[in-house]
Amino acid sequence: MNLSFFYPLLFLFLFALLIKWIKSKESKWIGSIGEYRVRKEIEKLEKLSPGMYKAFHDLYIPKMDNSSSQIDHIILSEQGLFVIETKNYNGWIFGDESSKYWTQVIYKRKEKFLNPIWQNKGHIKALKRWLGEEFSNTPIYSIVVFMPRAKLKSGIHFTQSHVIYPKQLKQVLEQYRTKVIDHETKQYLAEKLKTLLVKDKQKEREIKKKHIQSIQNKQKCIKEHIQQNRCPKCGSSLILKKGKYGSFKGCSNYPECRFTEKVS
Repeated sequence: MNLSFFYPLLFLFLFALLIKWIKSKESKWIGSIGEYRVRKEIEKLEKLSPGMYKAFHDLYIPKMDNSSSQIDHIILSEQGLFVIETKNYNGWIFGDESSKYWTQVIYKRKEKFLNPIWQNKGHIKALKRWLGEEFSNTPIYSIVVFMPRAKLKSGIHFTQSHVIYPKQLKQVLEQYRTKVIDHETKQYLAEKLKTLLVKDKQKEREIKKKHIQSIQNKQKCIKEHIQQNRCPKCGSSLILKKGKYGSFKGCSNYPECRFTEKVS
């Protein structure tokens, strides 16, 4: 064997594997960096106002279907609970409260991602169910945090959630001044939320793996339903329709069910 050819080829092969591995981890690393930056901002607030805020990070809320809902951050205060969804995107960001997907624009390239307000609404729904009836009157507020490298271009005043940058977090929390949770209830809530914290690294990895698998299984199930022209939300038939932005499949049970899927 000619070793002068073998080693360069081996190097190229290993380099290609390294690039592929980095690409597979890239989105996870970028997301983790965003969550870390928001976490540091929250820790600053906890230090500035001792006892006012109690934060919980990276929580997996058990759901009735044996899956889970992953919440980046929860801030507990006498004013209520603040559920924070972190997005570490760059480029221009376009979206509104009613659209299923938002758009990321980097030069001429456009990418779609799930509406983070809808996403956080799902987290809050799961949290409310998990907390139960005894905390049904506890106000829960939605906050979506984008990193400064993202430029929010919609120019829309959001009513269902705060959509902000990390440095605006303090300003948003200070808007809520009415105390609705007494000291005893706040302590009880804190203890309940603490039960979601996982200190064992092996168990944490297992929970995350199970969470990702449940998402993949759900996406696969939705795809199969759509291919069979069945609504994945209510089970009714899907009808091909034409709208302002092209063809799409819509649920025949509209307006009771508003599921839609764009046809590519």
